Amino acid sequence: MSNLILLANEFPYGNWEPYLETEIEYYSVFDRVYFCALQLRKEHKKTRREILLKNAKVCAVEKAPNWVYLLYSFAALADKNLYREVRKLVEERRFTWKRFIKLMVFISRAHYEANILLKYFKEEGLIDKKQNQQGLQKAFGGYIYSYRFEYQPYVGILLAKHLQGYRVISRAHRYDLYEEERDVSYIPMREYLLKKLDRVVSISDDGKNYLAVKYPAFKDKLEVSRLGTTDYSVKEVTAPHGKIKVVSCSTLYYVKRVNLIVEALASIKDVDVEWTHYGEGKELEKIKCMCDNMLPPNVTYSFMGFIDNSRLMKEYTEKPYHLFLNVSESEGIPVSIMEALSFGI
Repeated sequence: MSNLILLANEFPYGNWEPYLETEIEYYSVFDRVYFCALQLRKEHKKTRREILLKNAKVCAVEKAPNWVYLLYSFAALADKNLYREVRKLVEERRFTWKRFIKLMVFISRAHYEANILLKYFKEEGLIDKKQNQQGLQKAFGGYIYSYRFEYQPYVGILLAKHLQGYRVISRAHRYDLYEEERDVSYIPMREYLLKKLDRVVSISDDGKNYLAVKYPAFKDKLEVSRLGTTDYSVKEVTAPHGKIKVVSCSTLYYVKRVNLIVEALASIKDVDVEWTHYGEGKELEKIKCMCDNMLPPNVTYSFMGFIDNSRLMKEYTEKPYHLFLNVSESEGIPVSIMEALSFGI
């Protein structure tokens, strides 16, 4: 029997990891697929996306109150990897208290979530206590697949100590890969994770090369597997007749720079434009305020908020958009652009 254990932020709950939905059909080759929804907020439990797999099970790991993570800091203090990482930071002259706090949160969260999942997998019968006690080698059981290359792979490594016969792999995207993008230019335990993981799969050549240059000893563990989209068959988009219909799709965070779309549209005075944006985020009210104050009467706009991926594809099918805009500061491999292209936009 070959199983897949997927570690992902909240998925299939809430609105995180929308592009995972296009991967699911490929999981049917496994006997059993366990979706482990990490960091699940209570308010997001009401929203669960449909998983069209007969062999799938979901384990929800709710985000705990801060005092729980504080208790698990004792588990972090008992983890020898904490001291190895601190020594490494000191030797590299990179130690700061902010980085130490990041490291403590990283390890305590991983131990908390691994503990919840271990209890679940014991109930599922995936952990054979007798084999664990006797140290017997178990036949290949499957893969533990971390969708992000942050603390989640460490959860997988902790699980693999008990789920014998499982290989641990991790994807690497953007925010979870480039340390320079973080507020303290640090993502804990990079070298340890690369040492212990069986594979790290970047979504881009740049990501793979980035890791290969920083950690050349592990370059043989690195590979590229790009994200993509289903072929929705390019349709003919009719030419604008008096109105250009523009669409954008992204979270509303500073790195996506949606404010630039507003500024660009504000300069158009002689053409009617209809702008539709899909996605939500912290800058929603700020962007709406910009639209109210800056956009001329010939430019109309609507914010559709978050919608799941299948509904978004239906919107692209039914609405004749002429132009897709993406003005992000940076992207990994922008699936949103691929999706628009697949509809001929």
